[in-house]
Amino acid sequence: MAAIYSLYIINKSGGLIFYKDYGSAGRMDTNDSLRVASLWHSMHAISQQLSPTVGCSGIELLEADTFELYCFQSLTGTKFFVVCEPGTPHVEGLLTVIYELYTDYVLKNPFYEMEMPIRCELFDINLTQVIQKDRVALLGR
Repeated sequence: MAAIYSLYIINKSGGLIFYKDYGSAGRMDTNDSLRVASLWHSMHAISQQLSPTVGCSGIELLEADTFELYCFQSLTGTKFFVVCEPGTPHVEGLLTVIYELYTDYVLKNPFYEMEMPIRCELFDINLTQVIQKDRVALLGR
């Protein structure tokens, strides 16, 4: 079964503001997740500058033998990326739904300060529901 391993949200300056691990094997500690987020932010920025295509927005998909990394960058520069099993379908759509949850439950929260770590219970609850629905949909196929 195709699975989502983890979700990262990085602010526009490269700081990790949210991390959630959904895989049971190979869990990372806090320092490793910070390193991955920092590395991805740097690679994404470098790819924008080195791209031969004018107006390139950076790397959107990184494929490896054991995982795929999908990235969605909002207009404000916040990056959402999901690490998943190779061949996982409709990850781009999942990232769009995650961004919608972010705008609905994090940005509209009057107690949330921009660029700070996300500590929003409604976001966590709804995010878990979306990931669970995605897994159930994959099992049904």
